[in-house]
Amino acid sequence: MGEARLKNPVMLIPGALQALLALDKSTEAGDVPYVTRKLIHLRASQINACAVCVDMHARELKKAGE
Repeated sequence: MGEARLKNPVMLIPGALQALLALDKSTEAGDVPYVTRKLIHLRASQINACAVCVDMHARELKKAGE
């Protein structure tokens, strides 16, 4: 994996983590399946070249049977 395309917004923007968590919660409340949400998270992490997030979401998907 190459260099990150952008710095982690959670580290740069106050309130970013809370906003990301709220977005995830709203998609959960909107009946978007767990695996679909995690696949989206994994892809976004791949695009942003965030190795920590790729690893985390891959593990979540593996635990979910994917």
